Amino acid sequence: MLALAGSESEPVPLTPEERDAIARSKAAAERGEFASQDQVRDLWAKHGL
Repeated sequence: MLALAGSESEPVPLTPEERDAIARSKAAAERGEFASQDQVRDLWAKHGL
């Protein structure tokens, strides 16, 4: 991603908590657990998007 964005910066190391959150997200995706369109719309509306 950084190369595509034109940045020459080094990658930012992830914390153990961030790595765990990514692992949980990937596992949920593998189980097919995705937010519904209504849930996404509500979240966007909550944040004014």
